[in-house]
Amino acid sequence: MNKTIRAKWALLAMACACVVFSAVAEDEAEAKPAEGGEAVPEVAAAKPEKFFYPLLRCILIDGCEVQVLKPREKEWKAVEEKKFYPLGSTFRVNPLAKDGVRAEFAFGEKSRLVVTNSAEFATKEIEIGDAARTLVPRRGTLSLNLPRTLRDGMFSVAAPFFECCNLAGESMFTYAAEGDGDEVVIRCVTGSMALVGRHYKIERMGAANQIRIRTTGDDLFTSMRGESGDCKVQLDQGLTQEKNFETGEVKDVPKTLEFSLSPQCAIKIFRAKSKVGGRMVVSMMTFNPAGEMVNRCAFAENRANVNSGELVVAATVPEAEKDKAKSADEEAEAVESVDVKPEDGAEEKKEDENKEEASEDADKKKKSEDDI
Repeated sequence: MNKTIRAKWALLAMACACVVFSAVAEDEAEAKPAEGGEAVPEVAAAKPEKFFYPLLRCILIDGCEVQVLKPREKEWKAVEEKKFYPLGSTFRVNPLAKDGVRAEFAFGEKSRLVVTNSAEFATKEIEIGDAARTLVPRRGTLSLNLPRTLRDGMFSVAAPFFECCNLAGESMFTYAAEGDGDEVVIRCVTGSMALVGRHYKIERMGAANQIRIRTTGDDLFTSMRGESGDCKVQLDQGLTQEKNFETGEVKDVPKTLEFSLSPQCAIKIFRAKSKVGGRMVVSMMTFNPAGEMVNRCAFAENRANVNSGELVVAATVPEAEKDKAKSADEEAEAVESVDVKPEDGAEEKKEDENKEEASEDADKKKKSEDDI
C-alpha cells in the first residue's frame, strides 16, 4: 500500500512539473520575436502634454519695428525673427505703415500672440519648473490664440486691478492707460475664461462675450459695462452674521449678489477709506440697459456689523399706472373748477343782510356825531 501511495505522489509531482515548464515555455515564446519579424516594443507611459516653450519666440515681423527690453537690462534692442526671448521681457510694436502691420509671437507650438497695431506688452518672469504663463498688456490690442484643451491655471492675463485666468481658445484685449487710471476691453471670441477683480468676479465668460472695465489709478472707483453677450457677475456684498440655533454659535458669512451683465447694463463700485480705523468702505450699484438703478448696497470690508444689506430701489411705475394716476388728477382738477350754483332766494337773502349791516353802521356813525 505504501508503494501505491508513493507512486501516486510521484505521478502528481511529474504533472505539476509539466505544467510549470509549459507556462515558462509559452512566456519565452511570446517574448521572442517571430522568425523574420521584429521584436514588439514595450508600451511607454504617456507623457504629459507640454503646451509652452521655456522661452517666448518671435516668429513673424511684418510692416513694423519690434523692440525688446530684457529683464534687468536698461536698453531696448531690436527683436529678430525665429529667436527666443526670456520671460519677464517687455516688447513694443511700432508700425511702419498704416496697413499690413503684423507681429506674431509663440508661447508654444499651438499658442500664439498676434499684434496688428501700435502696442506694448510684457511677460511675467516665472520660477524654475513653473508651467504657467502670464501676459501683461500695457498698450494697444493683443490677440491670443490658445489650445482649447489648455488646463485651468495654465495661462492668465494680468491688468493692474484685475486678472483674467483659465484662458482657453481665442480672445482679445484692448488696453488704454489714462491720466486717472486705465480702461480695458475684454472679448472672448471662442473658448472661455474667468475674471477676478476687487469685490467682483466672473466665473465664466463664453464665446462672443465682451465687457469694458474702467478703474481709477487709486482703485477707488470701478465701472463695468456689458457690450456683447451675457455673463454672470458675482458682486461682493460684505459679511453677514448667521446664527446656529442648535449650538447658539454666530459666525460671519460672505454675502454675494449675482448680476447679469448684458449689453448696456452697468456696475459701479465706489470705495473710500474710513477716517476712523482706516477700513475700506464700499458702495455698489447696478443699472439696467435703460440706466435705471436695480441694486445698491454699502458695507465695510471684514465687518459684518457695518453692512446696509440690499437697499430698496424705487420700482418703475408701469405706463398703465401712470395713465390711471393722470386721469385721477384731471378729475380732481375738474371738480375744483366747477362753479357751485346758489340755491333759490339765497341771493335776495344775502342782499337783505347787507342792507341791515349798512343801516346799523349808519346809526352808529350818527350817534357818535351827536355825542361829539
